[in-house]
Amino acid sequence: MSVCEKLRAYLADEYRHLPESRYISILLLRTTQSEAIFRTEGSGEGCNREFIVDYNGNSICRAVISKRKQIAVERRKGRELLRKFSLLFAANNKETTPENICSMNRNNPCGRCIDCYLYGYAVGSGGAQKSRVISDDAFSLLPFEMITDKKTFNALYDNNTMRDPVTGESSTSINEDEYIVPGAHFLDIEVLKDVTKNEFFYVLGNILRSKRYGAITSRIGSIKNTIISIIGSDTEIFSTLEWVNLTANPLSKAQCEHPQAETEVIKHAQDAITPLLKGVCGNYYLLKEDEVKSLLEEVQEIYSSDESQRKLLKNITSSYPGNEDILT
Repeated sequence: MSVCEKLRAYLADEYRHLPESRYISILLLRTTQSEAIFRTEGSGEGCNREFIVDYNGNSICRAVISKRKQIAVERRKGRELLRKFSLLFAANNKETTPENICSMNRNNPCGRCIDCYLYGYAVGSGGAQKSRVISDDAFSLLPFEMITDKKTFNALYDNNTMRDPVTGESSTSINEDEYIVPGAHFLDIEVLKDVTKNEFFYVLGNILRSKRYGAITSRIGSIKNTIISIIGSDTEIFSTLEWVNLTANPLSKAQCEHPQAETEVIKHAQDAITPLLKGVCGNYYLLKEDEVKSLLEEVQEIYSSDESQRKLLKNITSSYPGNEDILT
């Protein structure tokens, strides 16, 4: 029996236009595996940070991974598979050409694929679908100054120097970037609203398969996503910031310097969940550790072959209104 039976009350049987108070919260630990840059502006800008009040009421500056930067990566990862299996469609029933195929940031969503139905879209000429993947900023457990550094870099010519081999002029291309060091831990909660079991698996697959976030991902930005816990509920639970503060408080006494052992971080993050759930005004079910492991193994099994991937994605696509015959 699938572990999803434990969450049955919080998963939709099929897609519906109106909300039904079904929530699945995915509690994540994101750990940098290389240098990483999380910023909202262009080159030369500093990494994102926010001054917040910690568990003890003190002001603290934490590094931030923007919610948009997280979801965009995972969304694109899912779209890769949809494109692979030809499950992205032309906008407004137009001719299927590269220019008309559903794409991000081009104002031509098809309104029929999994990405449109799940992550949402909006177009100026009319039509919209609100995202059913609700995200928060991810906050670092350690203060900003403990997990950041700066690096000066230059752009060399083919002769491996800063001097143009043709003109002999010296290059002025010297810059400095602020970055997050490897081994920094961030906590994050992604909330799925009124999703089906297969849509749930699709989002989990996108999270587990996403490996690079932030700027310059062709060279840096490697991230390890660890799913710490999964909670089904009939309302939203606690916030990411509440979870970060309660997790960081005992860690600040036990291990307040970088690097923090991942096992200790996971232990304290898990310990913080139960007291926070006591403040939830609603029904919920917290998956046990072995149930989370079993669920993730089920997802990994689905993504282990093209055939099972195709079956999952086609089943989801055909479940949306108007798409019943689209795959025949």
